[in-house]
Amino acid sequence: MPEKVGLKKDKNGFLRHSNGVMWWQSGAVQAASKYFLLCAFVSFFGWLFETVSFAILWIKDDRGFLTLPFCFLYGSSVLAVYFLLGTPLGGKGGKVFACRSGKKSRIKIFFTALLRLVFYFVAVAALATLFELVTGIVFVRWLDIPLWSYGNFDHTYLDIVCLDFSLLWGALITIGMGTLWPFFVWLEKKIPPKARVVSAIALAVLLSCDFIFNCVYFARTGFHFQLFY
Repeated sequence: MPEKVGLKKDKNGFLRHSNGVMWWQSGAVQAASKYFLLCAFVSFFGWLFETVSFAILWIKDDRGFLTLPFCFLYGSSVLAVYFLLGTPLGGKGGKVFACRSGKKSRIKIFFTALLRLVFYFVAVAALATLFELVTGIVFVRWLDIPLWSYGNFDHTYLDIVCLDFSLLWGALITIGMGTLWPFFVWLEKKIPPKARVVSAIALAVLLSCDFIFNCVYFARTGFHFQLFY
């Protein structure tokens, strides 16, 4: 009967699996660290995109709930898109349309690719809108933290989601998953295995402290803490 693999301390006091592999080298730990860091990359880029956009188009504003420069609505949405749909041309939708393509011709390849992109765009827009709606209900409606409002726009629901922006998110995520996402994956692969895990744990601790601080601050003052207005 094969020996059950588990964590044990070696002679130096370090945790290892019974097969001799260090705990941070396990596939599950590496995968969790990888996708957490990818989520953080996208969340930082989302925060940067919103901050710069608001500064140029409207007013200078501290975006997001956290004090650190991350908007995890972006990271979680994109990660869900990746797991459910993949990338625009290499995802699960591509496999579906490839099965129906039959004999290939240039016209058929073109319209198949176009149909695949349209399907991806619609699915991504719907998924991003769902994430925005759920997050808005929790923070804006239940907790009364006005992180955003579409009150000045048409075609809105509860001033939390807006058709115009849903279409914008669909377009931006579709483009981003075909361009920026491969770059983020390439960048994450450059991180050594041990540094990947250490970075993920350190960032998770910082983000947890940041989240707790903002929750306590809001509970005591009734306002969302902002670094600048």
